[in-house]
Amino acid sequence: MKTLQTLALFTLVLFVSCSNPNKAKDIDPTIDQKGSYQGNKIGLNEDKEVVVQSEKDADQELRETGWKVYDHEQKLKTDHEGLTRCREELADPRLGGSGTMAEIPEIDDMKETNEIREEMGITPKGELKIVKKEMYKEKLDATRKYREKLEAMSKVISKHKTTCDREYSYARVKAGLPAKRFESKGYFENGRYVQTRAPERTLDDAFKIASQEADSATKRAAEKAAEKATN
Repeated sequence: MKTLQTLALFTLVLFVSCSNPNKAKDIDPTIDQKGSYQGNKIGLNEDKEVVVQSEKDADQELRETGWKVYDHEQKLKTDHEGLTRCREELADPRLGGSGTMAEIPEIDDMKETNEIREEMGITPKGELKIVKKEMYKEKLDATRKYREKLEAMSKVISKHKTTCDREYSYARVKAGLPAKRFESKGYFENGRYVQTRAPERTLDDAFKIASQEADSATKRAAEKAAEKATN
C-alpha cells in the first residue's frame, strides 16, 4: 500500500473507510483511461473493472460548497426582507388590511441562520485564523446539510412571497395606487443623474407620490384646457 499522503497534497476522490468516516484511504489516482464523460475519466482499474472516476481537490469542494451556502444565505435574506415588507404593508388599513400582520407559523418560527450554524458547529466567518480544529469530512457534511436547510427555507419563503406579492398588487390597485411600487425618476445632465422623484420606501411615500402625481395631472389638464380656450 502506498504511503498515505496528506490531504493538501493530492487530489482527493473522497473515498473514506467504513470504520472511520474522517480517515482517508490510500487511492491510486491513475486509471487506464479509455475515454471521458462530462469531465470524468472512464477506464480500467487494477482489477480490470470499468470505472468512472471523478476527481476534485478537497479544498475546492469545500470552497464551492461554501460559495453555494453564501448565495443561499443572501437570497434567503433578500426574500425574507421582501416578504416581511409585503406582509406589513398588506396589513395596513389603507390597503384593506386589519392593522395586524397575518401570522405564518412556518415562516415566523424559522430559526435565524446563525442559530443553525451554531447547532451544526460551523465556525463563523471572521479573521483568517485557526479558531478550532475540525475533521474535514465532518466540516463538509455539516456545510452541505446547512446548505440543504437553507434551500428548504428559501423554497418556503419564496412560495409565500409570490402569494403575498400578488395579493399586495391587487390591494394597491384597489386603493388607487399602481400595482408596483413607485420607482425613482430623474434625468442625466452633463453626465450626472439628477433625481426629480425619490423612490417609494414606505406606504406613506406611495400615497404621497400618488397625490402629487394626481395634482400634477390635474394642473396639466387645466393648463391645456386654458390654452385651448385661448386659441
